[in-house]
Amino acid sequence: MSKANSKSNNPWIYVIKNEDGLLQPYANYDREMFDQMPFDKVLRVNVAQQRSQPRHRLYRVLLRQVVKNTDMFVSEDSLHKTLLLGCGVTEPIMTTAGEIIMIPSSTAFDAMKEEVFKAYFDEAVNIISTHIIPGVDINELLDEARAEANFKEAA
Repeated sequence: MSKANSKSNNPWIYVIKNEDGLLQPYANYDREMFDQMPFDKVLRVNVAQQRSQPRHRLYRVLLRQVVKNTDMFVSEDSLHKTLLLGCGVTEPIMTTAGEIIMIPSSTAFDAMKEEVFKAYFDEAVNIISTHIIPGVDINELLDEARAEANFKEAA
C-alpha cells in the first residue's frame, strides 16, 4: 500500500490562485511544466499549500540547470542522489549477501529540518562547483536559479 506522500516521477508545479479564481504558474520553471500538461484531459491534482521552504525549491531548479548544462546525469534525480552520497546524506542497508552498503537518504521536508537542509544545500553547491562543473561561476548559476525559481530569501 502506498503512502499519500510517496515519491512520484511527476514534478511538483507551484501555482497561485488569481483574483478570477484561476490557477496560474508561480514561476518560469512552473510555467514550462504547466505548458506540458495536456488540454481537455482530467488530471489528478494534490493540493497542498507550499511550506515556507523556498531553498528546497531553489535546490530543485539548480539541479535542473546542472543537468541541462552537463552530460554527466540523465536526470535531476540521478544528480540529486549523487549529491546525497557526496554530502554523506545516506542510510545503511544490508544486501542479501549480508554486506552493509550506504544508499542515498532523503531531503524531504519531514526527513530534514531547514538548518540541516541549508548545510546540505551549501555542501551540494560546493560539490557542483568543484567536482561536477569545475570552474563554473557558481554565483552566476545561483543567480539564474534564483530568478527561475522566483526565490526571494537569501541563500
